[in-house]
Amino acid sequence: MHRLLEILLLAIFLPASALPVRAQHHPSREGGYASFDMSFRQLRNNAVPDFSSSYDDYIPYVPAAAVPVLKLSGYESRSGWGRMAVSGAFSAALMTGSVYALKYSVSRIRPDGSSHDSFPSGHAARSFMAAAILHEEYGWRSPWFSFGGYAVASVTGITRILNDRHWTSDVIAGAVLGIASVKLGYFLADQIFKDKYLCGFYGRPAPGFDEAGGYYDIGLFCGYRFIFGKNAAGPENGILTYGSSSGIEISVPVSSAPVLHGTAGVAFRAGTDSWAASDAFSFNRYGILGGAYWQKPFAGILEADTRILAGYSFAGDRSVAAASGIRDGAVFSASCGLSLATGANFKIKAFAAYEAVSFTEQKPFMHSAVLGGSALFFW
Repeated sequence: MHRLLEILLLAIFLPASALPVRAQHHPSREGGYASFDMSFRQLRNNAVPDFSSSYDDYIPYVPAAAVPVLKLSGYESRSGWGRMAVSGAFSAALMTGSVYALKYSVSRIRPDGSSHDSFPSGHAARSFMAAAILHEEYGWRSPWFSFGGYAVASVTGITRILNDRHWTSDVIAGAVLGIASVKLGYFLADQIFKDKYLCGFYGRPAPGFDEAGGYYDIGLFCGYRFIFGKNAAGPENGILTYGSSSGIEISVPVSSAPVLHGTAGVAFRAGTDSWAASDAFSFNRYGILGGAYWQKPFAGILEADTRILAGYSFAGDRSVAAASGIRDGAVFSASCGLSLATGANFKIKAFAAYEAVSFTEQKPFMHSAVLGGSALFFW
């Protein structure tokens, strides 16, 4: 049952619990702390060290293919064929130029050591560019077109990390470049065509929050972990100093009564955490949490967020966890965040969280802070 749940959580985008592994040395760590990228590579290596798949070479083009298919089926898009072709050409040229200029100027080695063109991820840039084009052409008709496109792009980016072909920051940079290229490409085309060759009933979605209403939201989060206090980590008695956290979060509004001065609801989180010691003893934990949240939109495009969650955290490798004295148990989290609406149905959030996780008999709870960010779809 534990193994089945572990695989399920990994399938949800490397989503928090404990998989101790053999000691590994990470030369990029300085002063006992690993870089953001190395901490996420440890998470990947602890969970699925032999992962290999080629579907990330093909699915980036799914959102791009959806646009002409919908258009040929008679479902009218934002732009006429010619205007859409010009917008797409601008976007592709900007994306390609920026990606390859950075690849060969930064010359960053890939995590698998195969080449020096890791930053940024071209696959992520192409996939998020295709998703952004689908969003521009059809997101105004239904936000679920946008959600589908960006979901495919996210799977592409995560698979590049799982395949050990890119660092996490490579994928984030590629996503930003892909989306930004489309925004600029469509802006340039709009300056050329003005109001020509647009759908007759096209309405540009307005970014921001409706301060009178609550929203459902779903998204991915990632963060870097700072561990407090002295501790003993497994048989090596290494001192845990850092780690990473990633997974999926969901919020369901319950009430927006005036007395709340915002929206209250229930929140859920499923994720994976890595924990590492200064002597390179590293392991993962997997967990599922639920609880309450409160959100308050303000200034049209900003939103304050607080949440308190509790749940269960379990060991991934049962035999190794038992030998190390690491146990399953409760996990508690309290966080605050600030979101920025980047579109009618999208927002990005920076957050800080305090977490306490059941650990060993000698150390009932491990305390840590997580600083990170989320990308969320809301409706």
